[in-house]
Amino acid sequence: MNINFKFLLLGTSLSLIPNLIQAQCSPAQNCAELGYKETANKGGCLKCPFGNGWYCPQKKCDDSYQYTCTGNNEQSGTDKCGDKYKSCTCDSGYEWKDGKCQTKGAILGQCTGYAQNCKIGDILNSDGTCTTDKVSGTTPIGVVVYISGGSDKCGYAMTISPISTDIPWSREYVATGIGIASFWQNAIKDFDACINTQKIIQLGDSFQYPAAWAAVNYTPNAAVDTKGKWCLPAPGMLNSLYTNLNLINNTISKLGGTRFSSLYDDEHIWSSSESSSSSAWLFCTNTQCESQGGLGNYSKTYSNRANVVRPVLAF
Repeated sequence: MNINFKFLLLGTSLSLIPNLIQAQCSPAQNCAELGYKETANKGGCLKCPFGNGWYCPQKKCDDSYQYTCTGNNEQSGTDKCGDKYKSCTCDSGYEWKDGKCQTKGAILGQCTGYAQNCKIGDILNSDGTCTTDKVSGTTPIGVVVYISGGSDKCGYAMTISPISTDIPWSREYVATGIGIASFWQNAIKDFDACINTQKIIQLGDSFQYPAAWAAVNYTPNAAVDTKGKWCLPAPGMLNSLYTNLNLINNTISKLGGTRFSSLYDDEHIWSSSESSSSSAWLFCTNTQCESQGGLGNYSKTYSNRANVVRPVLAF
């Protein structure tokens, strides 16, 4: 037997040597046939004594290597041991979560198309996902009140309770020209919640335009990165709220929020759009509002317990 090979055997456990190692070695023999199948030393490997092949013992895999990455929307991961991976690479539109590739949640405050996976009355969670019910490990931050029918499929979720009450839209009668519509039939075509809100706050501070600033400054504890992204709802979204009131109320009840009453007209939600220099559109449920798609136009400077802010967040 080759002298170099004898020397190799002296310092190596027999369990690490290829099965064919006891065969008579000669330069004529192929290293790969004897088990030296690697082309480089990957660490802890044995070099073929008469060639350039290497034998690298299979490392013992710990329990973190448990995924085969053969499921739906899964591709091979980057950290492999044997034939398993610590995690898998997901197809576009999916993310690795809870041991599988799941539909990627929305980027809160942006229209990314994720809303196509949601419906009005769903819960919007802090991780950007929509669910029908509360799900362990997620934190609800709102209820979906509107989803656009356009190609962007943008959704908007509203807080489950008012964040501010007894608050006016503005402190003075000034025509801002923001989303102005004198008739409710035109007002319900306005869905520019955040565009309108940003225009309002550029006109004055939180004293002059308290409702808009209350929306923009809202920051839920479960989604602090959304500060500055909440907006006064547009009249069209409030019309959608009114149209789907029972469905949305059911979700609010699941989450322990404040339901809307269709009997007592006890909550007026300010919109981001004015109807004249002296009034702005808001959500209401009285007899007149019932005939106007859930909208009423009230004095901008008027405030009482029922005048509230329930901001919306795009997703």
